[in-house]
Amino acid sequence: MKNNRILRLITGIVLLALFVFVLISTVRNYDPARLMRDAQPVEVTVTVEVTVPVPEPQQETPAPEETAETAPVSAPDPESPEGRAAALGLPAPPDVDVSGWEFILANADHSIETYAPPEIETLEGQQFDTRIIEPMKAFVAAARAEGLSVFLSSGYRDYATQQYLYNRKISQGYTPEQAATIVLPPGTSEHQTGLVCDITDQYYDPKDWTVLEKTALYQWMSEHCQEYGFIVRYPKNKSGLSADEAKNSVTGIIYEPWHYRYVGVEAATYIMENEICLEEFLALYE
Repeated sequence: MKNNRILRLITGIVLLALFVFVLISTVRNYDPARLMRDAQPVEVTVTVEVTVPVPEPQQETPAPEETAETAPVSAPDPESPEGRAAALGLPAPPDVDVSGWEFILANADHSIETYAPPEIETLEGQQFDTRIIEPMKAFVAAARAEGLSVFLSSGYRDYATQQYLYNRKISQGYTPEQAATIVLPPGTSEHQTGLVCDITDQYYDPKDWTVLEKTALYQWMSEHCQEYGFIVRYPKNKSGLSADEAKNSVTGIIYEPWHYRYVGVEAATYIMENEICLEEFLALYE
């Protein structure tokens, strides 16, 4: 046993000595340059996959549909009723035929000397163009339903009657020019159309605007007249407060809070809401 251990020890020492010898020989003979010369090139292929995102085609956004709200607003023709109204700061007027009978104009510049209503009908002692009888009845009935006293003081007057009233005014001391602002000369009075009525709460002679505009009847009728197709024909803001002032006013007449004229609901509503007179309304359609 002891001899075997000695033998293995000697063998191990010999092997270790040989290993050291080989190692030292290898180190002494190491030549890096020669190794580089003898080295064979090695081709290395590297494949790199690159994924490039392809943008999706952009869809054109459709143009928004043009609607009444988005459509460009063009200025109205200045020679149209809408254009004339816009120039005065007024809304577009109604689409009415101003050549119709409701719009007969009678004033100092528009004589109706030979005109007479086609048919006349009497209502509460006054005569009217038959075509306004029903609106007048409804207007009066509505006022009375409010507990108001209604007196129809003057309706249709023919040429001869107007001539008499005009001459009488001159006989009272007025000049023809002054008289024409109070009682229009024959042929120029709206009463000859049969489309008007002087409406008061009782009989007055003479009529006084300072009194009549304060009556409950005027205050209600002037607020609601358009609902029945009537207008205050000679309003305060378009007429004179005296004969002298009336000469330079739009209507050429003194303020008459008792004088109501039929023009139809559409036109009456536009005129009263915009505080204009019949002359200004008709001028929009010229």
